[in-house]
Amino acid sequence: MDGWNWLNRKQWLRKMSPSESWGIIKHETLGHPRNRRDLGLAAVVRFANDYAVPGLAGLSFLRSIVWSLIGIEFAAVQRAAGNQVNPSAIAEGLEALACWHCIRNGVDDDMAYRIRGARKLRRIKTAKGPTLTDLARGQGYVSQPIRMGMGACLPRLGLVEARSTRFNSFELNDRGRQFLLLALGRADTSKAIPKLWSWLGGASWKEKHGEKELKLISPMQPLPVELRQYFSGLMASVGVEEERAMRSALWQACRELLKDATLDDDAMTAAISIQVAKSDPAKAARLDWAQDFFATYAAAFVVLDRVQAQLSDTNGGRAGVTKLLESQTLQDRLNSLRSMARQFKAPRGPQSPPSELAPFIMEICSHDDDAALLRDLVRRDDIVLRLEDSTVSLHPDHKADRSPAGDGAPDDEPDEPPMRLYRLHNLCRLAREAMQDA
Repeated sequence: MDGWNWLNRKQWLRKMSPSESWGIIKHETLGHPRNRRDLGLAAVVRFANDYAVPGLAGLSFLRSIVWSLIGIEFAAVQRAAGNQVNPSAIAEGLEALACWHCIRNGVDDDMAYRIRGARKLRRIKTAKGPTLTDLARGQGYVSQPIRMGMGACLPRLGLVEARSTRFNSFELNDRGRQFLLLALGRADTSKAIPKLWSWLGGASWKEKHGEKELKLISPMQPLPVELRQYFSGLMASVGVEEERAMRSALWQACRELLKDATLDDDAMTAAISIQVAKSDPAKAARLDWAQDFFATYAAAFVVLDRVQAQLSDTNGGRAGVTKLLESQTLQDRLNSLRSMARQFKAPRGPQSPPSELAPFIMEICSHDDDAALLRDLVRRDDIVLRLEDSTVSLHPDHKADRSPAGDGAPDDEPDEPPMRLYRLHNLCRLAREAMQDA
């Protein structure tokens, strides 16, 4: 970076003693299969999200980009010195440290979505101050947010060169270096950065390390105005033409909606399709198709939840399909699902829905018979509910309206229901962070 040697590589490398035990930070447990229940539609869900809001993956606030880029560049420095360090381990270590301090100091409700590992990190107490290993090992923190949430968005926002889709293969490009320069390259950070790098190199975090260090990584602290403006430029200018045009239209719609100071994120999310339609109905249709798919997808879970509740009230957690359909409530939910699917399929203009979203919808529409539709849905589940001939059985660990015994919510996963177009909500959060006061 011109004008600021923010790494000062030779000096800092002499001070580092990287631990060989970092490895890839991983889950303490994989969690119960119920948490990965997707009806075999995971790829379709990913497509629907990216079709509506291209290239954001799990990005919902800008500080996670800073953590990611620091991890990539720090690992590059280590490789130059002959040390093998995983970029994702470094990025997630920074996130763990930032979240650990925020948890100790309290987190506002409106910022809680930025904090990972609240239950695990609260247990970390060390006399000398935590090391990266203390926070990042399985008992303290886990790996999914950075590797899985950021791996797809960094190349598509033009911040890295990617030899493959793996986060650990990324290298910073000029945009990525400029992003870090705007985040860290200020006179008041010059003394703070070496302390952070020393911690990433294996040192303990000293209590005397103060506000300057924490502000550089804290998800609660606003980023510099220049950086937020730079990010806005990336949203509207980077990517292949179709992706860039869609994202730019969404970003401009957010800008217009933010002129109304009374709108919260949920209200923005609800209004954005209408706003986009004012300038480009075709792009608004992309949002509508994705949202209609998720409404149908959610309605399928409503049906399965009703079956789960009915089986929980039976001896043995088993019942035939015919017996289950004696419930008028279940019949009503099946009819509602079928109606949503048919509405999705109905013509509404010159455009057709993308073919990737069609198979699940057509499968639902193909069944006028409730029993056949219910069997197909249970067959798709095969985790909580299972089909044996014409009998539906409930997994013994599952009861109505509560998680399986002993299965706590994973600390590392986003608190977003899988039946929701969450990227649109994240887009509005990003717009608010980037545009307000910028």
